[in-house]
Amino acid sequence: MNAHARIIDPAALPASNFVILHGSLSPEGCVMTGGGFERDPHEARTRVFAMESDAIAAIQQGRVAHGEAIVIAAADEAEMTAIFGAIAEAGLRDISLISNGRFAAASEGIVIGHVGKAIRYVQNFDTITIDIKNRRLDIDADMVARRADGPRGAKVKNGFAPMGKYAALMAEADAEARPT
Repeated sequence: MNAHARIIDPAALPASNFVILHGSLSPEGCVMTGGGFERDPHEARTRVFAMESDAIAAIQQGRVAHGEAIVIAAADEAEMTAIFGAIAEAGLRDISLISNGRFAAASEGIVIGHVGKAIRYVQNFDTITIDIKNRRLDIDADMVARRADGPRGAKVKNGFAPMGKYAALMAEADAEARPT
């Protein structure tokens, strides 16, 4: 080993504009971007929406409160930007955004993307804990039991099961990058 080489603990590095988190909500890892690094650790109650447009409508209707975590479950959303305008217009503070979609690195607040298929088991009013120092994203729910019960929306009601279709098509965020 080079006499000048040092081993650096990644947890000791200052927070940059992104960090990789693992935990019960994202066993394979996810990416946190944006700001919000000063709120560490951070707990938030979840509000779950199928798509960005559903979350925006809820924000505009006053159904999202300060400090909540907005979970957007859609797998095929393009880069989500409109939601930031809705949050700012509503004057919401300390909002966390969690999705499998993409967010701009310059986003404000806690923004977490590429969570993986565990996101389909998140329910309204679960509590998530974001612990940047320890690189963790955890949920207070028994995810093993929820997996055994199947994803929400898996049963067709009145011929419409968008979450069931989503769950059937969902793969881990890094599945395309894995060698076969």
